[in-house]
Amino acid sequence: MKSIWAKGLLEEKNVMLAFRCRLTPGEDCELKLAASNLYRLCVNGKMIGYGPARAAHGYSRIDSYSLEKWQDEEITVTAEVYSANINTFYTVDEHPFFACEIYSGGTLIADAGDFECFRMTGRVQKVRRFSFQRSFTEIYHLSADPAEFSPADYVPAETEEVPMNELLPRYVGYPRLDTEYAEKTGTGSVGMDDSRRPWRDRVYHNIDPVKFKGYRPDELEEDSGEEAGKFVFRADGGEGYVLYDFGRTLTGFFTMTVKAQSDCAIHILFDEVLTNGYPNPFRNDCCNVVKYSLKAGEYRLISFEANTARYAVCCITGGKAEIADFGMVKYENPDAASCEYDTGDAELNSIIRAAVNTFAQNAVDVLTDCPSRERAGWLCDSYFTSRSERLFTGKNPVEKSFLENYAMCPQSPFLPEGMIPMCYPADHNDGVYIPNWSMWYILELESYLERTGDQELIDKSRDKVYGLVKFFSRFYNEFGLLENLENWVFIEWSRCNDGDFIRGVNYPSNMLWSAALEAAGRLYDDSALCEKGAAIRKTAAEMAFNGEFFEDNAIRDENGKLTPTGHTSETCQYYAFYFGAATRESHPELFDKLLKDFGPHRDPEKVYPDVPQSNAFIGNYLRLELMLRAGCYDQVLADCRGFFSGMAKLTGTLWEHARVTCSLNHGFASLAAYYIDTALKNGGKG
Repeated sequence: MKSIWAKGLLEEKNVMLAFRCRLTPGEDCELKLAASNLYRLCVNGKMIGYGPARAAHGYSRIDSYSLEKWQDEEITVTAEVYSANINTFYTVDEHPFFACEIYSGGTLIADAGDFECFRMTGRVQKVRRFSFQRSFTEIYHLSADPAEFSPADYVPAETEEVPMNELLPRYVGYPRLDTEYAEKTGTGSVGMDDSRRPWRDRVYHNIDPVKFKGYRPDELEEDSGEEAGKFVFRADGGEGYVLYDFGRTLTGFFTMTVKAQSDCAIHILFDEVLTNGYPNPFRNDCCNVVKYSLKAGEYRLISFEANTARYAVCCITGGKAEIADFGMVKYENPDAASCEYDTGDAELNSIIRAAVNTFAQNAVDVLTDCPSRERAGWLCDSYFTSRSERLFTGKNPVEKSFLENYAMCPQSPFLPEGMIPMCYPADHNDGVYIPNWSMWYILELESYLERTGDQELIDKSRDKVYGLVKFFSRFYNEFGLLENLENWVFIEWSRCNDGDFIRGVNYPSNMLWSAALEAAGRLYDDSALCEKGAAIRKTAAEMAFNGEFFEDNAIRDENGKLTPTGHTSETCQYYAFYFGAATRESHPELFDKLLKDFGPHRDPEKVYPDVPQSNAFIGNYLRLELMLRAGCYDQVLADCRGFFSGMAKLTGTLWEHARVTCSLNHGFASLAAYYIDTALKNGGKG
């Protein structure tokens, strides 16, 4: 395929180009497209595609669209291609390209060189990052409806051939891109409070050429976050803002019709919940603001990046405008979005529906953590979410894409030899990694093989697995246990992840590693790995148990002796049972205690106050896993009701934490449906 980009813009940050071609599709007309980083495909101004499905550095997945419905009709095909050219958790930091071929009846009738190229100057270039994890916010200055290709907003650009990535097939289905409209729930006036302290995240003042690329504050042309942070809303029926509610959290592209009676600006502020009656665009540590500065006229607008919201408020400043048909073009997994499930119980149905919503928004191309702040393909999360994919779709193509990306991931120059990224495709230029997540990666490979029988992908992943085995070997102590793991050692979001619980010999990490080694041994018929894993589990079990609980860690005293710390977190107990360091038969009293006295509804100030409580991820999920293994199906259903029903009611999705904080739409949480389904199929009484 011919690959092109605008001359002089290959290394520019935050650039959008529009490639336009007029043609008359013939019989059996097909368009093949590859691009980096993101593209939107339109025919006659209507979006028909968005992508690509993400791939590893140096690779791109090719997409194919039928144009046959416009057969014998002259059409305009437009591909808008976006290049971030910075490191993120969402897209890889690589030079952009656009490659396209159009076939009719098997004959090539056009390629990328037949497309006109325009630089979309209507999108402001020098803006702040959307978040620590994603690239840039969206700010537009438009003089006319984008479909008109106004010369003030689209400047012709000369192109040149550029290198392109190696092309891979797309395994996942194409999103349907249907529109859901919001209900208008309020209007009022907007004021400005200049005394408000502006919201700035951890990267705002730390932009540099390597670790966190972007634009420094003194380089910004505009900062929609600074502006939106000063808005003051008054529910007085005025015409300064319109508040909208989608009824549940959605992910996609904001769309609206605007009639601007005069020049004006429209800010869209959005979030998954309301804070003091309005969406707080900074609640989730990102800048949930899209801004349009418009000349007088009529517009049909659609934002470019996928974002997540239940609520949105459109603020009109500097002039007057009417907004109609405010909605969202949904960007969801097409196989899951239509999944129907009826348990005969309204409350359980609502939880499963929320799980479906959560999964569909977190599995468009790879398995992601959240579709909002990060859109990142995290390990460990994926281990759980992959079972949701099988339940909702009966297959695992999204997981296949996710794991293939890891198999093809080159060694990062910013990570130690053998270590893989904690989330991918991404660039971790700051050198941060989670050693534990690479252990979950090996466990997921084994469970993927069990689900799919795809030995080819397992073979592709062999070097990554053995690279990890070699990496961890340098941390073994005289007992054969991992000691003083480096970087971001992560057990879960609770007290058990504090430094004093993690340092030294961390027993949950060793229990996890023992299971990973045994999984690697089974995957590659390596008995030495199985034996090493079994030995680690046995030693960790013996050293960690204090007669009542398993302790989280041991550290060296002044004489170099490994000494227990006395820390006993709830989550450590779940790790012990989940990874076989303990069983219901070997530790019956502890197991029964966990079932009866622990869990998300325990009052940690009154019941075992010296045992820090688990959070949702992953302690409470491991607890549900253990209850399923033990056949406690009624309790699984009861706990799912108590833990998930409030989430389902508030946002129609399931959350990262056990409270209203951070992401309220987190991929792994969709596993709630698996727990309910499994419990019901095994005789659980709803």
